[in-house]
Amino acid sequence: MPTFISPQPDDERFMRLALDACRAGVMQGQTPFGACIVRGGEVIESTHNHVWLTIDPTAHAEVHCIRHACQKLNTIDLTGATIYSTTEPCPMCFSAIHWSRIERIVYGANIADAQSFGFNELIVTNEQLIELGKLSMQLTPGFMRDEAIELFKLWQQRGGQTY
Repeated sequence: MPTFISPQPDDERFMRLALDACRAGVMQGQTPFGACIVRGGEVIESTHNHVWLTIDPTAHAEVHCIRHACQKLNTIDLTGATIYSTTEPCPMCFSAIHWSRIERIVYGANIADAQSFGFNELIVTNEQLIELGKLSMQLTPGFMRDEAIELFKLWQQRGGQTY
């Protein structure tokens, strides 16, 4: 069963970094997803989706962020970290979060929101993945959801394409 955590004092600041990264990605022609990894109150990495830029369907914002955070810290263990994601992580990203031992996920828009903008999302929520895996991961869902949805709208206005 997931542990639902109320928003913490610095969550808005860190989610804004993920939203800003997402916006930067949209302006570069990427899909509207951003992420930020924080540990001990310090930002390790903040980035956006790089799928179209790298022609790599696994280059989601969360995976890209985890890759860079691990490289910066020279470890695959991100115990104690929180990931801020503009949208609920997909099962692939969730698995990477789990494998890197990130302890908390804070996300804005949900999977159904992404689907409503045409994204080919699996209808498997983070809550379901936590329950199926019998994990102790912490979730703060729907945080700054309206701002995240606005980035989907910006992406759509700019003629963005899904994959």
